[in-house]
This record gives sequence, structure tokens and C-alpha cells, in this order.
Amino acid sequence: MEYILFNDTSLIKGVNIPKSQIGFRKMCNICAAAETLFDKKGFYETSVADICKLAKTAVGTFYIYFQDKTSIYTYLIRNYYVVIKNHLNKNIKDCKTRYEMEKEGLRAFIRFGHTHPQCYKIIWGCSYIDPVLFEDYYIRFAKSYSAALKRFGAELAGVDYTIMAWFLIGVANFICLKVILDHKKLTEKKLNSIVEDVMTMFKGGLFSAPRKSLKK
Repeated sequence: MEYILFNDTSLIKGVNIPKSQIGFRKMCNICAAAETLFDKKGFYETSVADICKLAKTAVGTFYIYFQDKTSIYTYLIRNYYVVIKNHLNKNIKDCKTRYEMEKEGLRAFIRFGHTHPQCYKIIWGCSYIDPVLFEDYYIRFAKSYSAALKRFGAELAGVDYTIMAWFLIGVANFICLKVILDHKKLTEKKLNSIVEDVMTMFKGGLFSAPRKSLKK
């Protein structure tokens, strides 16, 4: 996982971003250990000592960068937001239409989620560890998404852009979750088939004229 060197840490209480590259590498090592343990054991069953043991670093070093276990969890959630957005933007930057953006964005999101399944457990676990942080994560995504959709209004159906954004976020999240829960290798052929099926439903409308046969 990539970790972001945030310049503005006002939204990440209790985090001290190091100024040197050596310090940041040490911080990233601690983050990687925390991410692994939060995924495998969960937030409440993971201690700062556990994180430091896996990171092979002193407990005192942990407290140079993080006030407590909650602050490193908050950093990971904020980090996911930036990393995922950057990943999606990179994969849609050459698209000319909103349809193309949605198609390539969905493909990129599924590929990312399949490669980083721990993100699901950690982000969704946030709903009971820090509900405000969880809400903020998705609200920020939806606001940004809604603004992007609005710029392509002529290409889209005349519905509320906020509702559309939440709808598309939901589709992407649960299609990706289905891929992860399959516990199978994700081939390009399979990925293409999934994306094409979703885009067919988007383009044709879920309740359009019934087809003669449906794939099972």
C-alpha cells in the first residue's frame, strides 16, 4: 500500500508527519504493520505493542508519529481516500466521455479492491470504531463524485447528481466485494466480463425491455 505524506494534518488528530524521508519510511513501516494486524485481528484485538513487534520497532518510536492506536487508524482511513481517488483519476484521465470514465473507473476500482482486500475490512470496520470518520469518508467521496458528474450533465439521465453518486459508489463497492468474496484469481477476461455486464445495465436501464435470456 502507498502511504501519503500529508502536508495538512488538520483532519488527522494525533499524527505527527515526519519531515525527513528516513522518518517517513519508519512511519510507513509502522503503518504497514498496523494495516496487516487490523485486517487479521481487528482494531480492538490489536495493541500498539503488537504493531511495534510486527514492524520490528520500539514502542517509543510509534509514539513519535502517532498519539495512540486510534490516530494510526484515522491516518489509514484518510490515506485510503487519497490513494483510491488518485488511482481512479490516473485510470480515467484519458477518457473523453462520462460513460468511458465510469467504465474505466469501475475497472480500476475492482482491480484495486481485489489487490487490497484489507481496505474493505478496515474502512467498513470504521463504522463502529469511529462512525463520524466513516460517514465523513463516504460523504467526501460522494460530494467529489457528484461534482464530477454534474460537469457531464448533458450526457447523463436527468436525476439528482448526489443520488447518482451514491448509487454508483454502492454499485462499485458491492460488485468489488463480490469479486473479493469469490476468492478466485481475477483474470482480465473475468474483469472485462463483469465491467461489461455492469455497463450494459447502466446504459440499457435495469428495467428496460426483458431480454430473451439472462446469464446466470
